[in-house]
Amino acid sequence: METVPDPRCSRAKKHVLAEILTYLVAGYVTGHDTLRSCIAWCCRHLKWLRKGMKLKNGIASIATISRMLSQIDEELFLFAFMEWIGEMLKTRGLHISIDGKAVKAALSKVKGGRTPMLLNAIETASGLVLAQLPIENKDCEITKIPELLKLLDIRDSIITTDAIGTQTSIMQTIIAQGGHFVMMVKGNQPTAYDELKALFQEVNRDAEISAAGKTGFLHYDLLGKVDVFRRKEKNRDRIETRIYQVCHDPAYVTKTHKEWPFVKTIGLCKQLRILRISDDNGNDITPSESEFLKSGTRRQPKPATGDSESSDFQIVGLVSDLKLSAEQIGKYKRSHWRIENSLHHVLDVSLGEDRSPAKKSKNNLALIRKFAYNILRLATLQQNIKLPITDLMFYFSDTLDLLGKYIFDGIEALN
Repeated sequence: METVPDPRCSRAKKHVLAEILTYLVAGYVTGHDTLRSCIAWCCRHLKWLRKGMKLKNGIASIATISRMLSQIDEELFLFAFMEWIGEMLKTRGLHISIDGKAVKAALSKVKGGRTPMLLNAIETASGLVLAQLPIENKDCEITKIPELLKLLDIRDSIITTDAIGTQTSIMQTIIAQGGHFVMMVKGNQPTAYDELKALFQEVNRDAEISAAGKTGFLHYDLLGKVDVFRRKEKNRDRIETRIYQVCHDPAYVTKTHKEWPFVKTIGLCKQLRILRISDDNGNDITPSESEFLKSGTRRQPKPATGDSESSDFQIVGLVSDLKLSAEQIGKYKRSHWRIENSLHHVLDVSLGEDRSPAKKSKNNLALIRKFAYNILRLATLQQNIKLPITDLMFYFSDTLDLLGKYIFDGIEALN
């Protein structure tokens, strides 16, 4: 925190900026999701905090802290964050997921009625946040993703984004920086999306013809060359089936002829979600996949088919500049959504980001939360503490020796 430039003039400084930022992180780590509650916790634990910091004039007021957070240079604070996490995790050769997130409560504070958003990048295996970048709205992700990528060393890394990031310029940026990509193709790329759906539908028809010993193939050259991976699992109150198909002949997608010449793998993912149902006696009467698609259930009377994550029957195209198997491409697609499930959900539910009405300081506050989030993730990895994030926060609050290790002492590198 000492590398973050203090925006105040040199005279009349009662509180050290690095100390303020440090004890705010400690407050968030211990489960206090507002500035006011963080400050109250810090005041109650002032004696303990002074074991690692001088805090000559105690804890600053909420007015002072709010003013300072709104004045700190966001870019320089981000560089300090990236330098800190970069000492523990090198980004080269990893899977990096990028996605945008809204800060909904700040909407009422922003002129023009646009919900403020942040573009986040995480390393999927550890769940650690690598960087963030403010964006004006969802459409701005297309121009901001290359800017975010330029902040990272992505050599030999796999980059995944939602379908909005499936743009020629973003693919070119990734390749130019020595990285690779697995991109989703949805309705925002209608021609490519329709071509992928049609191709694999015809391939499946050919497989049925071949199994029946008949002739009349549409893609004879692809017989035996399409890799398939199928996975079925029970996820809470639903049954999810995912079928991935890939082939290494990208010429079937028109865009690969000129705009995407670097694409080597094309594929399709079909994901079916069936909510489990029981009869009056508690017996499972969840229908089969074919029955569900035909008639639905009382919980899902009309199965929704489309390319959105909320669709009961989701169909998504996939492209990559690497030659990947169906299982590999499925792994990257599945892991991509850890940014939603592990980061965005925790930021909103456990760290209060979606409820924060801050306007001028919203981006710097978001970094404070990400310092806290990364510390919590590091603790689960290094201390082998198998607790949900909320319970882990309470554990940190009760175990100040462990908190001091991550707040005041050096943290060991992961790789």
